[in-house]
Amino acid sequence: MVAPILGRMKNNAVRGTRELIDRVAPNLFRHREKGSYYGMKKLAGRRVIAALETADRKTADGKLADWLGDLKKVDPGNRDMTLAMLLEKYEAARTDIAHSTRVGESGRIAKFRELFSRPMETLVARVLNSDIAAWVGLVGKGKRPSTRNQFRAFARALFDFAVSDTVIAKNPFDPKIIRKAKKEPIIRLIPSPEEFEKIIAEIRRPSWKIKKGTHGGQRPMTQDESADFAEYLGRAGIGQAEAVGLSWEDIDEKRDVIHYRRKKTGRDFSTPIFPWLKPLLKRLRAESGPNPRGPVFKVKDVKKALRGATDRLGLPNFTQRNLRAMRIKRLWEQGVDVKVIAQWQGHSDGGKLIMTTYTEVFGSNSESYERAQLAKAAAAEAAMSRTLRLEKAAYTISLERVEKPASEQFGSSSTGRASSLADSPISNTNWY
Repeated sequence: MVAPILGRMKNNAVRGTRELIDRVAPNLFRHREKGSYYGMKKLAGRRVIAALETADRKTADGKLADWLGDLKKVDPGNRDMTLAMLLEKYEAARTDIAHSTRVGESGRIAKFRELFSRPMETLVARVLNSDIAAWVGLVGKGKRPSTRNQFRAFARALFDFAVSDTVIAKNPFDPKIIRKAKKEPIIRLIPSPEEFEKIIAEIRRPSWKIKKGTHGGQRPMTQDESADFAEYLGRAGIGQAEAVGLSWEDIDEKRDVIHYRRKKTGRDFSTPIFPWLKPLLKRLRAESGPNPRGPVFKVKDVKKALRGATDRLGLPNFTQRNLRAMRIKRLWEQGVDVKVIAQWQGHSDGGKLIMTTYTEVFGSNSESYERAQLAKAAAAEAAMSRTLRLEKAAYTISLERVEKPASEQFGSSSTGRASSLADSPISNTNWY
């Protein structure tokens, strides 16, 4: 591997090196004292030098060829690009990404500027893999593996961008050294149907405990709007963003269908109006007056209400996503095909995402699910046994009918034929 470019000949340190090296071949120089080899080439009116990190002539020839090839991949006008300049170009090129992605990326760029071991005035060509590894380790310390992997992916993408923009010839990021962190096992907290009902009731009629003499504003005695929103998430199995975007015009009661638009992808999808959802919709429509229009829900988020309810009930801190997961789990346990569930979630992958994301939701830790699957297997086995017994009984009856007429009408010759049939391997088959 060739060392990073040392710099231009105007640099004093490089000028000192130049005085101690002798030309031995075109673009190849040898240090008089150390015996090591260097590559040198004139670019845009200035000389560029790089240490080949070897004292062997044959190895030096090969490294020189690689170095000269890399120089052709780099635009001479970009050789003075610093890390600060690279970050500015990278940010400008990423304006078309989603807002949420841009927010996360802006945070990572800020961390790069703040904590990267080299100053932002450093030339991009001087950055080493060890510099990147140190930064990833620093910003990822104490973070979840998924967060550390996001910083890792950003660093790799940043220098990939530098390569594609002809700033450097090769990405200094080495994935064999800066490895992905192993993902932690995901534990999804799924409320049971009983816990869900308790949570909705607690949100609707909070059991506030206000100590006498404490200061603070008046707390509402009811939170019907928040309760309705949370109840809808759990009964419809829909995400928070999709519920926020739901309008009365999207609900087709004549066809028993609700139309949604998936926030993340912009894809339109529909679900039936489930029987357990109809009472809630009927009440909401009655409360909204005749021919309601516009958004169904006034609230857009029930994080605080949900957190407060679970705390007061002594339950795990279920999230809005957990309410949707509860419905997905219920649909699965009730025998709905995963492809249909995926369709009702606005997915177009035939259920792959749901199966990979909600593997444990689909019963790996659900005793009721395991019992249901065992009951299915037992029922199938019992049905197979009954079928085989009936087939054996039918075969025995037909065999008896064949044997009796043969002995009476045709004598011993027919009896022998019937006996041979009775002794055949088919008659001795183990049917059960």
